[in-house]
Amino acid sequence: MSKVKYRVREFTPNENQIGTHSVFAETVINNEIGNSELAERIARRTGFKTYECQAIVAAIAEVVAEEVLESNRVSLADEKGSKLVSLYPRVSGSLSDNDVQANPDKYNGATKATIDMLTDDMLKWTIGATVGIKFSKRFAIEKQAQRVKFVSTDTVISNGEEPEEPNTGGETPGGGGDTPGGNGGGNTGGGGNGGDDPFAG
Repeated sequence: MSKVKYRVREFTPNENQIGTHSVFAETVINNEIGNSELAERIARRTGFKTYECQAIVAAIAEVVAEEVLESNRVSLADEKGSKLVSLYPRVSGSLSDNDVQANPDKYNGATKATIDMLTDDMLKWTIGATVGIKFSKRFAIEKQAQRVKFVSTDTVISNGEEPEEPNTGGETPGGGGDTPGGNGGGNTGGGGNGGDDPFAG
């Protein structure tokens, strides 16, 4: 079984923060696995040379970036066809009747928003990402969670083990991701912009 770590932290808002006192769970990340580490692991599985795998991993990253820039949705899947993750371009932008009425000079006294009023300079572009439904369910079932103790912002101690390096990417309430008050963005967001079909691989 896969082993993932988490810790439970306490949040007490100060006078400048929104929210109430609460405790929340967050993941503890061991390491960041980059191209070199991926290439080494692929080489061990396939028999290819490590340098060959490094070239392939780098090429995949470049091709994915190019295809997303071409307005394509790129999905990575395992050998059985189950999607792991999908990347795609995501746009947001809106204009309401209230916005138009608040700017009579800009919109020539119009009172209703029209399609042509929403111009390119008003749009915000980001990269969307969705996690495959089957993989997400598999992870939830197969993972083996290990709780570690939060000591300070510099050290976490596993139950009965030596101190470990902290999660350098820790989340706090009010931020994105998996934390209280968060918007959930960044991890599996983008369902409204063509997220993975719940019944697809």
